[in-house]
Amino acid sequence: MAEPQNINVHISTMALVKIVVAGLLLLLLYVIRDIILMLVVAMILASAMDPLVDWLYRKAKFPRGLSVLMVYLFFLSLLGLVVYFLIPPITQEFNLLGARIEDFRHDLSTRAGSLSNALNQLGLARGLSALGQGFAELTNDVFQKTLGVVSSIVQLVGTLVFTFYLISSEHGMKNFVRSLVPYKHQAYVVGLTEKIQTKIGYWLLGQLVLSAFIFSFTFLGLLALGVKYALALALLAGLLEIVPYLGPILSAIPAVFVAFAESPTLAMFVIVLYILIQQTENYILVPKVMGRTIGTNPLLILLAVLIGFKIAGIIGLLMAVPVVGAITVFVNDFREQRA
Repeated sequence: MAEPQNINVHISTMALVKIVVAGLLLLLLYVIRDIILMLVVAMILASAMDPLVDWLYRKAKFPRGLSVLMVYLFFLSLLGLVVYFLIPPITQEFNLLGARIEDFRHDLSTRAGSLSNALNQLGLARGLSALGQGFAELTNDVFQKTLGVVSSIVQLVGTLVFTFYLISSEHGMKNFVRSLVPYKHQAYVVGLTEKIQTKIGYWLLGQLVLSAFIFSFTFLGLLALGVKYALALALLAGLLEIVPYLGPILSAIPAVFVAFAESPTLAMFVIVLYILIQQTENYILVPKVMGRTIGTNPLLILLAVLIGFKIAGIIGLLMAVPVVGAITVFVNDFREQRA
């Protein structure tokens, strides 16, 4: 019977050094993960904003730095309008809706004694009361958490500063990417960056057109139905259009609650209106406006949106589609190189 052989494994000092350096690098990346996320978001924003900035720079003859600031001002003003016009009235409507539920519960208790006792035994009346009293608190809590997830003020300002430096010069993004890769790979990486910027830029332009359509249709529909705060609700619908699949649902929720505070019948009409708008968008607007901008399976995009929200909250949710577009460009380019 053969004796077992001893196997000696020799690890060189250089290999150990490489392992330690790799471990330290991974640790560093984990520590600065927030900064890396800010940089990735800034690169996506720069790619998306570059066509608008370039148009203002070349066609309108504005200085490039001023063009970036004008694009910033446009989007921040739009967001500010939504916050200013929407949150106070929505909070007021939730308070009104809560009061109506409480009145309903009180009327139910006084007019039907035996039925009220049965409801109390089942805990339903107490549940209605708690629901009515908690609507205002729920509204404030939802908005505070939603705004808090976006990021801290420092992170937001840092991302905007990164974005500014990436597109304030005409070849800022290309120069930055070129500085990150070895010389022999620079031509390929810069060419790939141009393709990604073009795809994301067209995606943003398509989203702006879609948002304008959705805003117009929603505003006219709510105005025709006589829903309060039609302008603010339409602005919200246009803004959330950038979130695929989930955006229309999120924008419909406050509109339904505002209408329900007026009457349940009006709320039903609002639900029908939003369904019609969404179906028109899915079957007419998106194929015509967006075309093959992203060119990715819808299920994959929805999965990316959910993963992005899980990883980075609202920021990840908004950045999911551009990231998928960038990955699609890379994969297609890799396939072409292999063919």
